[in-house]
Amino acid sequence: MKRLTAFASCAFVYLVTASVALAQDPTQSGYGGTGGNIQGDVEGGGTLPFTGLDLLLLVGAGVLLLAAGFTLRRVGRARS
Repeated sequence: MKRLTAFASCAFVYLVTASVALAQDPTQSGYGGTGGNIQGDVEGGGTLPFTGLDLLLLVGAGVLLLAAGFTLRRVGRARS
């Protein structure tokens, strides 16, 4: 019964907030008007600047997290 009540209340909150979110139009307030005109006035060319993280750093962190997970799994299995 508690699960049904929790599910029903979550569904109610979702349905109420979804209608509010769909009623707004962020494209007109954020980009309407001069946005396209200003972009057309920008001159220049060439390459884009590097704005991201180093890919090697991200891959290294992923490998480190995988190694830590496998180590914890192996240590946990050995004790039980």
